[in-house]
Amino acid sequence: MQRTALLLMYTFLMTTSFSASAAPIDVPVLSPDQLENYQFPIEPTPPAVVDDLSFGQQTLLDQQRAEMKALFARRLGIVTLHGTKEDLPLFQQLVDRRILRSDQTPQWQALGVVFGDVLVREFGLHWVSYEDELGSSKALRWRKTDNFIFPVTVFSKRIQFKEKIDVAAIYEDIETEVQRFKRLSLNMPPKALE
Repeated sequence: MQRTALLLMYTFLMTTSFSASAAPIDVPVLSPDQLENYQFPIEPTPPAVVDDLSFGQQTLLDQQRAEMKALFARRLGIVTLHGTKEDLPLFQQLVDRRILRSDQTPQWQALGVVFGDVLVREFGLHWVSYEDELGSSKALRWRKTDNFIFPVTVFSKRIQFKEKIDVAAIYEDIETEVQRFKRLSLNMPPKALE
C-alpha cells in the first residue's frame, strides 16, 4: 500500500510541470555616498489616545495611594503625606532604608503614583489615560498640550535597570522639563515662569 502511494506521488511529480519563475524584485543599486545618506521609509505611528481616567483607573490609583500611606505609617511612622515637595525626603528615606525590595514592582509603581500626586500639586498637571502602540499608561498632562510625564514607572524602571534613585534629582529634572514645555506652549521667555 505504501509502495503504491509512493509510486503515484512519483508519477504525479514527474508528469506535472512546475513554474519556478517569480516576479523579479526591484532592488536599487546605490553608490557608497547614496547608501550613506539613504533614508529608509518610516511607518507612521498612530497618534496616542489621551482621555480622562476611567473609573477603574482612578480606583487603582486610589488603592496605590492607600497602600503607600499604610507603608509609610507602618515602616516609617509617617501618618501624613502632604502631596507637596515636602514629601520628597520621605520618599528618599523609603529608598535609602531599602524598605522595598527590587522585585516589588507594584509597590515601586505605587510610590510613583504618590510622587505623581506631588507633581500634580506643584506644577498644575492632571492625571490622564495615555494609550499608544506600546500600551496603556497613566500619565500627567499639562493643560490640553501634548506634553506628558509618566511618574508611575519613574522608580520601578530605575530599579529594573539597577540605577541609583535620587528623588530630589528626579524631581528637579522633571521640574526643568515641565518649566520648558510650559514656556514653549505659552511662548514665554525662559525666566517668565520662575
